[in-house]
Amino acid sequence: MRARIWLLFFLPLALFLSHGAVGAVSLEGTWSGAGMVNPNKGQREQVRCRITYKRESAKVFSVAAKCATSSVKMRQTGKLLEVSPSRYVGEFYNSDYDVSGRVRVIVKGSAQTVTFQSPRGSGSVTLRKN
Repeated sequence: MRARIWLLFFLPLALFLSHGAVGAVSLEGTWSGAGMVNPNKGQREQVRCRITYKRESAKVFSVAAKCATSSVKMRQTGKLLEVSPSRYVGEFYNSDYDVSGRVRVIVKGSAQTVTFQSPRGSGSVTLRKN
């Protein structure tokens, strides 16, 4: 009898967890979208980005990003660490402008929000998987 009670408790939990894993969108792949950049010097600008993530290990992803505003095109590279199933933190580097900074990614369904901070400014973009 006791085994049946435990089974009744854990079966719905197991179904919920397995459905969440199947329904989760993998970070790996190419995402694109738009947002805003806020330079420390200059005007706030809209930015469009295309970001590709590649899994390097169980919890580490490489990042290659191409972004553009109306006045400049940028390429960044970086690394992200998965800190929970839908949250990632890491660093980026832009060799064209010799600037690096911190980046945070939060995935919700088929969308993600990327926020970044560097000594030269900050910004945020919302992306969808291609």
